[in-house]
Amino acid sequence: MDEEELPLIEITFDDIEEANQLSQHCPICAGPVLRYEREPALQPVLCGECGTLYHRACWQQGGGKCAVLGCDHTEHVVYGQEQGEILQIKYTDLSQRSSSKTASSRTKELKHEQRRRVQQMETPGFWQKVWAWLVNQIKILTDE
Repeated sequence: MDEEELPLIEITFDDIEEANQLSQHCPICAGPVLRYEREPALQPVLCGECGTLYHRACWQQGGGKCAVLGCDHTEHVVYGQEQGEILQIKYTDLSQRSSSKTASSRTKELKHEQRRRVQQMETPGFWQKVWAWLVNQIKILTDE
């Protein structure tokens, strides 16, 4: 009997990300990773590459690298910790409309165009009229 060699399985980062969304359990201890943990060893951390949740102690126990097959990233971030600047928008940053008439006239034009297209779709065209007449003639011939 000849054995067939199966193709290699390729794991992508999309696969890893999807698997992470299915479970919020630590891949080392299989315990739930709680968001608000007071004990420093159980503080949730994320793999810097694939985003897998770990307990801090489990990350360190796992050799300080991600345990997900195909990742092996060595940096982590604390879950919930700000990683960059937060975008702040003030009310004064929003642009004021220069003219409300411009917006309303454009809206009226769009609504008019929409009504025209709907009416055009509802009105039968030349070939639709020919087809309806032909079907009607066939019905008359079959009724006789």
